[in-house]
Amino acid sequence: MKKEDLLMPRYRFRSILDVTAQDLCNMGAKAVGLDIDNTIAPDGTLKFIPGIKEWIRGITEAGYPLMLISNGSIFRVKTVSNYLGGVPFVHLSGKPSPRGLIKAAKRMGVDITELAMLGDQLFSDIKAANRCGAIPVRIDPIPAKSLYPHYYKWKEKRERKFIEAFEASNGYGTQRDLSDK
Repeated sequence: MKKEDLLMPRYRFRSILDVTAQDLCNMGAKAVGLDIDNTIAPDGTLKFIPGIKEWIRGITEAGYPLMLISNGSIFRVKTVSNYLGGVPFVHLSGKPSPRGLIKAAKRMGVDITELAMLGDQLFSDIKAANRCGAIPVRIDPIPAKSLYPHYYKWKEKRERKFIEAFEASNGYGTQRDLSDK
């Protein structure tokens, strides 16, 4: 796999709330890895997107085990887990290293190729998923003020060409959605 391909998502959604159990099925997923910062809450905050608890409940009730996979510390990730009702987690996951994803898949009892990694960053979430054969799903970052605006502006600039290339050939959603266009 070329370096550039490691940064390419297989699917893309505007919001985590747009991902349905049917989408996960269409992807071939049997479990979900979920990033925290800028995916379900603005970076470093506990201001979650409205509806995230209900989304998690719906996905897990549909039979998909779900685990938070974050580079964050035990203090942050455990706090988020507790707020979300005790969602299992892997903290200090080391993304873009795939080790946290591999650990999560093993704990959930699925093959790594059946784990959908949902996250906002190409250089960590998507790259980690591609490195180990998980399903890379890009969630557009939450449009909110970050605690680190300069870093995210720099990151957004670096990601732009990959997102534009993906969008030109794929748009949003799963392959099912794309074939309907």
